[in-house]
Amino acid sequence: MTWTEIMKFLGATLISMGSATFVIVGLSKWFGDFLSKRLLDNYNNKHSNDLEGIKGKYSKELEETKSTLEKAKSKFLRYYEKQFDLYNDLWRVLLYTKLQADELWENAIPEKIPSFSEQIKLTKTAINDNLLLIEEEHYHKLMELIKQFEQFQFGKVRLVDIRREIGDNVSNISAFQTRQTIDLNKETKDNYDKIIMEIGTTFRNQIKG
Repeated sequence: MTWTEIMKFLGATLISMGSATFVIVGLSKWFGDFLSKRLLDNYNNKHSNDLEGIKGKYSKELEETKSTLEKAKSKFLRYYEKQFDLYNDLWRVLLYTKLQADELWENAIPEKIPSFSEQIKLTKTAINDNLLLIEEEHYHKLMELIKQFEQFQFGKVRLVDIRREIGDNVSNISAFQTRQTIDLNKETKDNYDKIIMEIGTTFRNQIKG
């Protein structure tokens, strides 16, 4: 084999190897890109499915929460409306009871005491019958007011009894007892006036929300 033939053989061999290498490299790149794309697609699909699952789960929980909140809101509004009406009605009852007490303060007429006593009972019943709609602190304040009304009633009964016993025989002792009873009644009146104003303020704040 001549030198020229050897060189041609080597050249042909290198050309053949170069073509094969180019094909192998090309195939490797294509296969690598293909695998990468498949893996990326699989990851994206799995990620999308996971996101849809999470979205569906939380969407359901969100709807359930919204439904619960709507029910709670509806119950609260019904409770608030009933309480609003009750507090307005109770306030009118309290004012009427106070009016009767004030009239007795101006003039302790014996005939008016039974009516005042009955009004106190009606007011107390109205409070207890609606206990579920009355705030606890308001209930205690109302009971304190009832106690003052009852004490005022007792004071007026006591004053009438003293005056009946005295008749025309006024003594220093009877005069002292009368003055003492009147002072106690005045103190009780001041107390129920103060309490009813406090109740009016708390009722107003409650119905204003």
